[in-house]
Amino acid sequence: MKKILEFLKSNTIIVKWTIWYFFIIWLILKYIFRFDMFSAHYWWKFFHATLHGFGGFVFGFLVYAAIPLYIATAIATWRKQEFILPVPFAKTISNILSKLFEKKSEESQPEPTPVEQEEKTVEAQEPEYPSDLPPELRVPFMRAKNNLPLTGAISIYNKPDTKSESKIEEISEQSEIPIPMDFDISDSINEEMNDSVPTFTDIDFDTPITTEQELENNTTKYLTEKNMEYETYHDFVATEKFVIYEHNDEDFWIMEGDTWFATGKQKDSPIDELIGLAKQNELTPVLYLHSQNIMDIDKVISDFESKGVRVVKDLDELA
Repeated sequence: MKKILEFLKSNTIIVKWTIWYFFIIWLILKYIFRFDMFSAHYWWKFFHATLHGFGGFVFGFLVYAAIPLYIATAIATWRKQEFILPVPFAKTISNILSKLFEKKSEESQPEPTPVEQEEKTVEAQEPEYPSDLPPELRVPFMRAKNNLPLTGAISIYNKPDTKSESKIEEISEQSEIPIPMDFDISDSINEEMNDSVPTFTDIDFDTPITTEQELENNTTKYLTEKNMEYETYHDFVATEKFVIYEHNDEDFWIMEGDTWFATGKQKDSPIDELIGLAKQNELTPVLYLHSQNIMDIDKVISDFESKGVRVVKDLDELA
C-alpha cells in the first residue's frame, strides 16, 4: 500500500490526466454514440457488430485509437508536467485529490529529521560547475572530475594547428633530392641537382655547445639574495632542507588529478615527481604558490598537504 501511495504521489499529474481522459472518452461514447464503455454487454455487441458509414468509421477509430492516444498524451503530460489540453474545473478537482493524497502520505510516512532536511537542501544547492569557472573550461573540468582522459573530443580552444603541419609536409616534399637517371655522376651533374645536393660546412670545435639554460625564477632570485646555496633540476630547486617547485603562471588554473590545465594550456602534475625527488634526497617537498589564481585553492592546498607536500605562499615561511 505504501508503494502505491508513493507512486501516486510522485506521478499525480499522470493520475489526474488518466481520470480526465477516460472521463471525457466515456462522455463522448455515452452521449454521442450511445455506447457505455463500462458495460460488458456493449463491448460484446461491439466485437460482434459491423460498422457502416461515416459515423461507424469515427466510432471504430475512436475506440481503437483510445489506448495509443492515451499513451502518447500521458508521456507528453509527464514530460511537460502539465495538461496538453485545458480541462474545465481541473484545478478545483485536482486540489481536492492532492489534499487527499497528502493526508494519506503524511499519515503513512514519518516526518524527516532536521539533519535529513539540511542534507537535501545542500544537495539541491550544490552547483554542477564552480561559480568562477570560465565557460571554455567546463568540458575539461567535467572530464577531470569524472576521471576521463583529456584526449577525447577536442575543444575548439585546444584544437591543433593543422595548417602548420600541412606547411611542414609541403616543405619536406619540396626538399626531397631528385633521383638520378644513371649512376655516372662523377663528370656530369645537372645544375638543378647541384642546388639540391647537400654540402658539408666547416665545423668550428672552438665554439662551445649550447646546453640547457639554468632555471631562473622567483625562488632562485630569493635564494641568491639571501646568499643560500641551491641546485636546479628541470623545474625544481633544491636547498639543504627543501625541494621547491614554483607555480608562477598568472592564468586561471585547475589542479585536479594528474593533469593541470588552463585556457589553451595543459601539463602533467609535478607533485609526484616532487615527492619522489624529496624521498630520494631526504628533503621536504615544497610547493611555492607565487600565483594563486587557482580554482578552489583551499581544497587544492589541503589535498597537497595530505600527500605530505608543504604549501607556502611566501618563501619567508621557509626561514
